[in-house]
Amino acid sequence: MAVAAAADSQGLRIEYLELDKIARFDRNPKKHDVGALITSIKRYGFRDAPIFDGTLKALVAGHGRLKALEAIRGEGAAAPAGIRATDGGQWLVPVQMGVDSKSASEAKAFLIDHNTLTLSGGDLGVDAMLRLYDQDGLGDLLKESGPTVSFDGEDMDKLMSAPDFSPVGIEEQGRLDQKKPVTCPECGAEFTT
Repeated sequence: MAVAAAADSQGLRIEYLELDKIARFDRNPKKHDVGALITSIKRYGFRDAPIFDGTLKALVAGHGRLKALEAIRGEGAAAPAGIRATDGGQWLVPVQMGVDSKSASEAKAFLIDHNTLTLSGGDLGVDAMLRLYDQDGLGDLLKESGPTVSFDGEDMDKLMSAPDFSPVGIEEQGRLDQKKPVTCPECGAEFTT
């Protein structure tokens, strides 16, 4: 049985905003596979609302999905499921609003963590997760935000000591951290260590 929620100014809500008017954080360091996002949205619809943070007055999640929507619209395709189209041809995108960060540095930390934590349970390690980002952009944001949930402690020390947050050295360490297949000498079964 569903229970009606009381009005809560701090709660989450979805607002439909014009695709072209959604403010984006211009320093988002996350890399995107826009082609895969296009394929996913065409197949499944638009099911993951971007997140707007009132403290930054811009998105903290969903930049790649908006690029994919722009590309789909540019093909002349109909609005995918989950996107509303106006009579004037505007695409209205569901955007998650509310629960803004306490500061700009917290909003930047959330932007990093929101992208990274979805993969952290896969035991990829910090080196693999770093490949998701433009190194300079990530470095700049981490210097401003400080440690995040996904990059803290030793990981932060490793990042900060990397020359100019360059992947040189980080990728080499990543190769050492990768699991390698091993064949059991008794039964011939393969497993990773």
